[in-house]
Amino acid sequence: MYVFLGYNVPHRTGSFYIHYVQDRGNLDPGNHGQCLKKMKSRCEFELLDATFLNESKALFEEYLANRKLVASDNGGLQNPSVLIFNSGWSNEKRQHAVETFKYPSVLSVTRPDRDDDIAFMSILDLAELIHSKQITSEELTGIFLKRLKRYGSILESVVTVTEELAYNQAKKTDGQLSQGVDLGPLHGIPCGLKDIIAVPHYKATWGSVSFKDQVLDIEAWVYKRLKAAGVVLVAKLVTGSLAYDDIWFGGRTRNPWNIEEYSTGSSAGPAPCTSAGLVPFAIGSETAGSMTYPAARCGVTALRPTFGTVDRTGVMSISESLDKLGPFCRSAADCAIVLDAIRGKDPDDLSSRDIGFDDPFTVDISKLTVGYLKDAEMEVVHVLQSKGVNMVPFELNYTVDSVQGILNFTMDVDMLAHFDEWQRSGQDDQYEAQDQWPTELRRARVIPAAQRARGKLIQEALALAMAYQSVTDHHKQQPPMDDIGPNPNDANPPKVVIPPRLLRG
Repeated sequence: MYVFLGYNVPHRTGSFYIHYVQDRGNLDPGNHGQCLKKMKSRCEFELLDATFLNESKALFEEYLANRKLVASDNGGLQNPSVLIFNSGWSNEKRQHAVETFKYPSVLSVTRPDRDDDIAFMSILDLAELIHSKQITSEELTGIFLKRLKRYGSILESVVTVTEELAYNQAKKTDGQLSQGVDLGPLHGIPCGLKDIIAVPHYKATWGSVSFKDQVLDIEAWVYKRLKAAGVVLVAKLVTGSLAYDDIWFGGRTRNPWNIEEYSTGSSAGPAPCTSAGLVPFAIGSETAGSMTYPAARCGVTALRPTFGTVDRTGVMSISESLDKLGPFCRSAADCAIVLDAIRGKDPDDLSSRDIGFDDPFTVDISKLTVGYLKDAEMEVVHVLQSKGVNMVPFELNYTVDSVQGILNFTMDVDMLAHFDEWQRSGQDDQYEAQDQWPTELRRARVIPAAQRARGKLIQEALALAMAYQSVTDHHKQQPPMDDIGPNPNDANPPKVVIPPRLLRG
């Protein structure tokens, strides 16, 4: 049997993908003769929807001759595709340096008596506690490390607790602050990273049994940006296996609001860990819903930025033309603060840009017109209307399925180029959910790639979300963690019965 797999072909007038190898086959030239004879049969052209070609036009020999141009390393960390989405706004010349946002002032913040309440405070409130010397970064780090150890295994949301690194970074922060060095509101704030983001000396498992012991000597650019802002890394958080859904080699990640529900994915760990107060914020990623779905399920605020806003160097790739990194937080204001720290261009990522944003904290939302669908959450619509936003109902003139189909084809082909060796070597037989990547990668075909993005939407969306959250308290609610976690003072805690993992259809 023959399938189209991982060969990227640039074209002068556009871009397209052609993928061809023998399934589980050997790519040595000596095996190509019989392979080509079979591929040139009429039935094979029909299977490929290419009956308009004849043997002289198919050029299979050229495809095979260039087959080794495909990256042989898994994960897309080396030899990135030459086919990267490049939008019109990416060529705009920035006239001025990108300015940081002007954060709102926070006054009269008092340290709560309970550590559990501290764990659910906003980034600005935690920063005020640190800067007013009501708490040290080391103390704050200890609070979140304790919660990660207590609840992480229950939620199946934590891969690695980076305790030694965290305490070293927190002590460094406290020393800097005592000397008057202030790196901003994230200075001394703990965070977690989705486990597709490389951190030296720590595992980057990508959620897969195939890579569960992998340690990469790479420092992801987004982690560098966070370190420059003084952030303390406390944990590597679960990603669905190879960034797909919420199933990983250690189980299936759960929703802290309902332990019998799963978090969805693939940013399966960042969402519940933020929701449950195991971290003040986390960095996740999205190719097609991997931030929006778990954020909605677990009741947190996530910002999936415009493509190119946040650099992806050192991050496992599904699709260079679709992957985005962004923050999971408790509020839109927190998302704006984190985005401000991690945005910007890296020369090693051709898609990254210095994108100028108006300060979301100063947007006049009364001048905005926002459309909503008939199944929208009407509470949000009414709140924004009361804030002066012009809310307009509308209907889509296309089906979601049609758009999803195009996106899936593009994503699957890019993913295949990044994990061609993994599948050809038979490691996909051990994949955690056989109806996911193993099946999808076998379906890859010739696909055009296209995407449209608008940077201006980010600051407007943040402003609207902050307006809504200013008069509601949904984002301040705490899930019933005492009902799902063991009592740390109980020497013999009862065993928690967790429902068996069930695959969704």
